[in-house]
Amino acid sequence: MRPLSLMLQFFAICKLHAISIVGFAILFLQLNTTQAQTKIDTAHVEATTSKFEIGIAGGLTVNKFSSGQPQTGINTGYDAGLLLTYNVYKQWSIQLEASFTQQGGQLLTFKDDTRYGLPESFTTKNVKNSSVHLNSLNIPLLVRYTIPLRKDWKPSLYLGGSYAYNFNAIDRYQKTGDLLPGEDIITTASDTENVTSRYNRDRLNLIVGADLRLPLFSKVKLLLDFRYMAGATPARENYTYTEKVGFGSDIKSNAFVSKLGLIIPVQ
Repeated sequence: MRPLSLMLQFFAICKLHAISIVGFAILFLQLNTTQAQTKIDTAHVEATTSKFEIGIAGGLTVNKFSSGQPQTGINTGYDAGLLLTYNVYKQWSIQLEASFTQQGGQLLTFKDDTRYGLPESFTTKNVKNSSVHLNSLNIPLLVRYTIPLRKDWKPSLYLGGSYAYNFNAIDRYQKTGDLLPGEDIITTASDTENVTSRYNRDRLNLIVGADLRLPLFSKVKLLLDFRYMAGATPARENYTYTEKVGFGSDIKSNAFVSKLGLIIPVQ
């Protein structure tokens, strides 16, 4: 029941993100309908658009390892960083970012070293529930298309990819097993472990998303950003929830990201 429950939680969170994006889309359509009688002067909008925009943004990530292995679940992290947007031509722009991003997910591991002849104990036979955070420097490069609804309302769709350098991986776990063999005394221990060596230092992500930039004050804009990052390369190789050598598979880290930020045009 646990894998099904985790899957339902993951899809529920995905649904919430989808509802958020659909809500903005409906809002955009309503605004467009309201302004249907007023023709937008596109040339004027382009003339007043700055070539460069800089910004700062941060928010939450909802992470899950890919289902190459069945015993995976979700956890949450955060994302914070800087961005630079270059308006190339009309509604097209390129965006470069640099951010600290937490990806990862949950893993369930069944350990049984008694099969190698070791005596049964809490350390040789247990169930481990891990919440792994991959702390990374993430460098996304995105191609954006801005929908010209109104001069001061600029929703955009974008896609691209990112390079992630994983400088640290932390496992916050709970282990459950027999405290004393033969006594049927079950105990659970919690701890934190540095597992950087088990995960790849370099990863690539594919990104698709949408954002909305709203006038806030003076020339400053409020940024609302929603994106999905799909792992293009493995986060960990040869993982198996039974810890059997030769039975593992590669797993990737996927994430939904919701961010708020501030954008400032640069002349």
